[in-house]
Amino acid sequence: MNKKYELVMKVPKPPKSAYDHGRFISSLIHHQLRHFHDVEKSLLKDGQRLTDISKIETELQASKYLKKMTALLHPQGSEKPRRLAKRKKPAPRKRIVKRAAKTKKTKRRTR
Repeated sequence: MNKKYELVMKVPKPPKSAYDHGRFISSLIHHQLRHFHDVEKSLLKDGQRLTDISKIETELQASKYLKKMTALLHPQGSEKPRRLAKRKKPAPRKRIVKRAAKTKKTKRRTR
């Protein structure tokens, strides 16, 4: 059962320059880090150390921290996704060919 949608937009892949390990983080990412830091404070158990987000300066460091925090918030998503088995193509259907009813052959008249 294939659904056909009226509006389907293809999203292009981001360019390779969109992510750079050594680039300094933007203010948007910095605010996201602060929000996750507040969540981390509420999730800490006795004896655990709080991550010092003031030392996070690059996109690589930020992505590692955000990945760690996301795994804490969504433990079911921290597992590696399983690969789904490829679906087998359905066997081709046999075509039913209708044959014309056999009729008596009429004799050809030859001259």
